Amino acid sequence: MNRLDDEKLVVLCLKGKREAFEELVNRYQRQIFSLAFRLTNNYEDASDLTQEVFLHLFKVLDKFDGERKFFSWMYRIATNVCYNALKKKPKESYSLDNVIDFVSPVPDRNSQPEDYFETKEVQEMVHKAIAELPENFRVPMVLRYLQDMSYQQISETMELPVSTIETRLYRGRQMLQKRLGEFWGRGRQDYEMSRG
Repeated sequence: MNRLDDEKLVVLCLKGKREAFEELVNRYQRQIFSLAFRLTNNYEDASDLTQEVFLHLFKVLDKFDGERKFFSWMYRIATNVCYNALKKKPKESYSLDNVIDFVSPVPDRNSQPEDYFETKEVQEMVHKAIAELPENFRVPMVLRYLQDMSYQQISETMELPVSTIETRLYRGRQMLQKRLGEFWGRGRQDYEMSRG
């Protein structure tokens, strides 16, 4: 089973072979979880959304067009499920405790304490800024910079023209830069005051 390509597994799924769908889940659950986690910043929500994505995928599998790449089709569905969940959930409920690495890794605790805490503070500012972006900018930002998808892949996943993706990424970067400027200004002032 694990040597078959995705499209052949879909055909087998549609013929009632349960193990074919299990193989698709095994292949892609890490990527779907990663996407959900990066969009929600919450481990439990990401786990729930991963299950929801695969349940939804199973229900709509018969709509898959064999002319397309399965991964792009599946990823668009996953993005839509996550995106719809984000719209229903108030922003205040997102946890920033389990954040993803968007900037350089936090230095080892054995390094200079000032470096460790300053880099950790910057990461937290970045994650808070990302979480506060409107969803139509946050989703392409996450897909591009955290999932490392190309503009074309994002375009296919979100079913939007590449030009729209480019515009949203440009504006998302501007918003993120502005928010980081605000956070950095406040954080820097607090940091300097704490050092007295």
